[in-house]
Amino acid sequence: MGADLSSICRGAAIVERGIIRQAMGRKLEEIRQYWNRRAQGYALSNQEELEGESRKYWERQLRQALDGKGYQKVLDIGCGPGFFSVLLAQMGYEVTAVDYTENMLQEAKKHAAFYGVDVNFCRMDAQKLEFADASFDFVVSRNVLWNLEEPEQAYKEWFRVLKKGGSLMNCDGNFYYYVKDADYGDRHRWEHRHMEGVCANPIDQIGESLPMAKTFRPQWDMKTLEALGAAKVDGKVTNTQTLDNGHQLVLNFIIQAVK
Repeated sequence: MGADLSSICRGAAIVERGIIRQAMGRKLEEIRQYWNRRAQGYALSNQEELEGESRKYWERQLRQALDGKGYQKVLDIGCGPGFFSVLLAQMGYEVTAVDYTENMLQEAKKHAAFYGVDVNFCRMDAQKLEFADASFDFVVSRNVLWNLEEPEQAYKEWFRVLKKGGSLMNCDGNFYYYVKDADYGDRHRWEHRHMEGVCANPIDQIGESLPMAKTFRPQWDMKTLEALGAAKVDGKVTNTQTLDNGHQLVLNFIIQAVK
């Protein structure tokens, strides 16, 4: 009887894991579909960044992370329309860029062609990279981890493909932390231009359900990377807002880690 009960429990656990995987697969598909719809408008926003003051800001951040290290091979994860990909290629690095959304990759290829740079673009899940271990000197990502169902698994993958002594730079924000703290609930601070008629409600609903919506950052990121064995981890808050009640909100930040 004990053996039969054990078999039943194992079978139930297998079924449960299968259900979870199916649910995660559906959410990943919903995320892909939304960003496919947003690709054209998001590309317009990236074009403005590449031609404006935002470019200078991010060039400074990248140079601070890269200068003097002798890195060559760079991976841009969740590249979207290719903002970081283009910048890094123009800075002379050998850039590989991945995104799960086909239309984003098409827009990224257009930007690379327009600016005359070579980038190796691949369609890939940021949580299940298909590269060999220790393939890159530098891994960079912007506004991606919040949008993932398995953020810790993503960090494991990003660190896996990083060479010993290589660096990770992740730029992100507490975009949906209002799920835990209502003071973060002013959505106007996150409004994007060039929505091109696409409603943001689907991604807001998804964002609210994802793990990072309930996690205060960048503390979580730093602890996670330390647990993964990072030799050095730094977190820099880049955007805050102080409310009338004195509560200081951490809006955006940059995480840097050395493997």
